[in-house]
Amino acid sequence: MTSTLIAYFSKSGHTKSIAEYISKEINAPLHKIITEKKYPRTYFMTILESRKEFKNNEKPSLTSEPVPNFTDYQRIILGFPVWFWTCPMPVVSWLELYNFSGKDIYPFFTSGSSGCDKGIAKIRELCPASNVHDGIRFTKPDSALISEWLK
Repeated sequence: MTSTLIAYFSKSGHTKSIAEYISKEINAPLHKIITEKKYPRTYFMTILESRKEFKNNEKPSLTSEPVPNFTDYQRIILGFPVWFWTCPMPVVSWLELYNFSGKDIYPFFTSGSSGCDKGIAKIRELCPASNVHDGIRFTKPDSALISEWLK
């Protein structure tokens, strides 16, 4: 039984690099959350698009392959960039696909300056029967900080 899965959504690659580092450190599989729609290349245009999603409660369709044997995972390490002090709507779409009852969710998020209290609250709202741990913010891939957090 595989016990830990690392799932992540990354637009610019920052979150991806941290997820890949974690995967190598703990020898756990990666699952990339992929949207059908493509987000704009520029940060400003992505902000406009994501603002529209939040305002209209638009949950983008995902093209990620389903997680094989999802029920086998006890711990989910979930990574995402912070958009408007919360998790992006593609993460919401992904969380709604699976039953997280009894699972431990360990969020990590990437942001240059803002926290993600709303994002952690949103994950707890969507996964009420799971144990959602407090998240950790990474401003950049920092192997020492990641290794300390994984302890």
